Amino acid sequence: MPTGRSAPPGRRRRGFSLIELIVVLAILGLTLTLGLSGIVSALKRQRLNTASADINTLVNRTLAEMQNRNLATYLVFGKYVAGTGTDVVVTIDRNNDGDGFDIDTNGDGLFDDAAPVDGVLHRVRLPEDVALSNTALNAQSFNSQWLRPSSGPVSAALRCDFMGRAQIPGAAEVMISGPATVQLSHRDMIAGSLTPHVTYTVSISPLFKASVARVP
Repeated sequence: MPTGRSAPPGRRRRGFSLIELIVVLAILGLTLTLGLSGIVSALKRQRLNTASADINTLVNRTLAEMQNRNLATYLVFGKYVAGTGTDVVVTIDRNNDGDGFDIDTNGDGLFDDAAPVDGVLHRVRLPEDVALSNTALNAQSFNSQWLRPSSGPVSAALRCDFMGRAQIPGAAEVMISGPATVQLSHRDMIAGSLTPHVTYTVSISPLFKASVARVP
């Protein structure tokens, strides 16, 4: 007596049709695309968060190095370099010539070739998709708004003197009368393709103490 069971007439098993496979693949592709887009956006926000924390750390290290070494100490913002980013460093004036800028010997805007005269004590490289701006320093030392210079000398610097006071280096060094602020945002946020538009503002007081505020 046969033990197998055959399918009832009219109820034959069948595979997926081509149209059904295309629909399933389209849904999977859309899901994967949305998931990857969310991951990329999260990574961009994380790079901005890290950059703001790095700047805040460098500001505080400037004062600490000045106190430890008893030398003029600078926080220097390099120029934007396409495909690479922006270097920000803490440097000292070993030869006491009042500049502290002998840190880019090949003139490429990056501080990885610092001369031994003025040494780089701490350096971070901000990703190229992180934009810098400034709202409180004068034009002699900082390009304002969301500008990224593609050529020219060092973009900006703040000096910490022996009393821990923040100054703008120049022919006649000027004490900062109020907080200087450095703002960071993501270029895609500025362009509107990455929302919300978040800006980190690092405020540097005349006594070279830093604080970070996030908006929104």
